[in-house]
Amino acid sequence: MLDWREEPIGRNHDRKAFDCGTPELNEYLRRHARQNHEGGGSKTFVAVAPSAPESILGYYSISPASIAFAKVPDFLTKRLGRYEVAVYRLARLAVALPLQGQGLGGDLLLAAGARALAVAAQVGGVALAIDAKDEKAARWYERFGAMPLLDSSPLSLILPFKTIIDALDAAQSE
Repeated sequence: MLDWREEPIGRNHDRKAFDCGTPELNEYLRRHARQNHEGGGSKTFVAVAPSAPESILGYYSISPASIAFAKVPDFLTKRLGRYEVAVYRLARLAVALPLQGQGLGGDLLLAAGARALAVAAQVGGVALAIDAKDEKAARWYERFGAMPLLDSSPLSLILPFKTIIDALDAAQSE
């Protein structure tokens, strides 16, 4: 099992050395993640090994968002007014190439979900909204319970908080 901890992105993290195999995700981390984090547009959290806290193993970026009521599955809107639905957008998620396939991506998804749940307990929200970069990524998110939004691109997904809570409960009992 990989030993890692989560930290807000900072100057001490070596963003240039990170490579997940997707140029756009690498470039976002290098050029925009810390700026957006400090400016408040989105928050980026990195996974680092305690033995090498400057090396980024993976990361995710998250921000508050809303989705049109008509695009959200009915079971998530049953007790809501008919206006935009509060969610948290998982804007980016990436894992360094040498660590892909070892579970860190799922752990980061769960960490993002836990963070969104903590904020939602104070200010509301029902799910993580995910814009998958391609069909392969969409299938990967669907393995964790994400589902396509209604009347949207198959790459626009939603991961209900109930699914995240169940996954957190299962992880705690292991």
